[in-house]
Amino acid sequence: MTTSVGTSQNNDSMKKSAAYLPHTVSFGPYHHGKNDHLKKMDPHKHRVLGHFLRRYNATLQTLTDSIIATSGMRQQVDRVEALSVLQRLMDSYESLDEKWLHDHDGFLKLMIFDGCFMLEILQWLLVSDGDKAVPAVSAFTGSVDECYYADNDPIFSRHGKLYFLSYIRRDMLMLENQLPMLLLKTLLGAVLPTKPKEDIEEHLNMIILNFCKGNSSHNMQKMGTCLHVLDLYRKSLLTHQNQPVGASSTVKNQNSGNHSKAKRPMMACTTRSGEDIVRSAMNLHESGIKFKKSTETCNLTDIWFKGHTLRLPVVVIDDTTESTLLNMMAFERFHVGAGNEITSYACFMDNIIDSSDDVKLLRSSGVLQNAIGSDKAVAKLFNELTKDVTPDPESWLEKVVQKQLDEYCRNKWHEWRANLSHTYFKNPWALLSLLAAVLLLALTISQTFYSIYGYYKPKGN
Repeated sequence: MTTSVGTSQNNDSMKKSAAYLPHTVSFGPYHHGKNDHLKKMDPHKHRVLGHFLRRYNATLQTLTDSIIATSGMRQQVDRVEALSVLQRLMDSYESLDEKWLHDHDGFLKLMIFDGCFMLEILQWLLVSDGDKAVPAVSAFTGSVDECYYADNDPIFSRHGKLYFLSYIRRDMLMLENQLPMLLLKTLLGAVLPTKPKEDIEEHLNMIILNFCKGNSSHNMQKMGTCLHVLDLYRKSLLTHQNQPVGASSTVKNQNSGNHSKAKRPMMACTTRSGEDIVRSAMNLHESGIKFKKSTETCNLTDIWFKGHTLRLPVVVIDDTTESTLLNMMAFERFHVGAGNEITSYACFMDNIIDSSDDVKLLRSSGVLQNAIGSDKAVAKLFNELTKDVTPDPESWLEKVVQKQLDEYCRNKWHEWRANLSHTYFKNPWALLSLLAAVLLLALTISQTFYSIYGYYKPKGN
C-alpha cells in the first residue's frame, strides 16, 4: 500500500528528492526518528494521545486490542492469530527497517501514536471551523467539552492553524509519509464500537477531504476502498463528471482496482512519432483556439476539446503544488493498476506550457491561478515536473484531446491564421508594416480604378 520512494542518481531526481521528505511531522516508520526537526513533534503526539483517549472515554488497551484483534472482531483472540492483523499493517510498507520487523510492539506503539495524532488533526480542524462544522459530525468527535484545546496550544489553536497546518497538510500528502486507511478505521472503530463501518469510512473520507481541500461541503462521491490519505486525495481530483458523452480520462486496465505493491519502474524519456506536433497554449491560441474553464472545482479529468474551445479545470498553483503532484505521480508509478491520470495531466500541461506567455494566457482565461509569484516560475514548475516521464499513449488526453488539437491546427485555414498571427501580430512594427502595405495596395487599386474609369467615362459625358 505504502511504498518507499528511492532517490535516483541523476541530478534532476536529487533536486526533487526534497519533495518526498516531510518537513514538520512524520507519519509511519520511514522517517520516524531520523531527523531532529521531526522529533520535535513527538511530545505533541504523546500529549494528543491522552486528549484523544479522554474525549472518547477510552483506554490505551482498547486501542491496542483493536489493532491486534482480527479485523471485525472485538473479542480476545490468540496472540499468534492476532499477529496476522498487525502483519497486515506491516505488510502495507515496503522495505521496512529490520528494527520494525523484529519489534512488533514498537511498531504497534508507533501506529497508535501516529494514527491518533492524524485523527485528532483531521477532526479538530472540522470542529474548530465553527460555522462550517457539520452537526452530524458531533456523533463521531466524542465529548464536545473535550474537542477544544487551549487558546495557547502550539498546534491546536489559531496560531497553530496559521503557522503549522499548511506544513502538516503538505507532509500528509507525501508517499513515504502515509498511514494505512485500515489503521484509521480501526482506531476510530475502537472508540466508536456502535458505529457501522460504512459510516466510519464515510466520516473519514469527509474529514480527510475537508483537511486536504479546505472544503467540508465537497461532493462525496463513491471512491471505493482507499489505501491512505494520498490515495483518497488523488481520487477526489479524478471524479468523472461534466465530460462529453463517450469521454473517459483513460483507457482502464482490467485490474484497475488492484493496488498491489510494486518496485519503482525505470522512467523512459518522452517520445513521440514524427507526425505528432506538440503545440503550446500560445500556438493553439494563434490557431483560433480559446481556453475556458470546464468546472469550478479541481477535477483534473475534466479536460476536453469541442468546436474551437479547449476546456480545462481551474487549478491553483501554490508552494505545495509541485510536491503534491510529484508524490501522486510516484504513487501511480508504484501501484500497478492504480491508473496514471495525474501523470497524464502533468504531461499535458507541460505540452501546452513552454514559457511565461503560455501561463499568462491560461491565467487570463481563468484556468490557472498563480499563487507562487511569476508566470515564469509556473512554466518552470511544469517543465521540470515531467522530465524523463513517458505519457500514456492510451490516455484520454493523449489519444483523444491531443489528436483533436493537432487535427484542428493542421487545417489549412487555421494553419494560415496561425502563421499570420505569429509573423505579424506579435511585433507592433511588423503589424504597422502590414497595415501600411495593405493601405498602399488599397490606394494603388483605387488610383488604377479611377484612371480606367476616367478613360471610359470622360468628364464631358
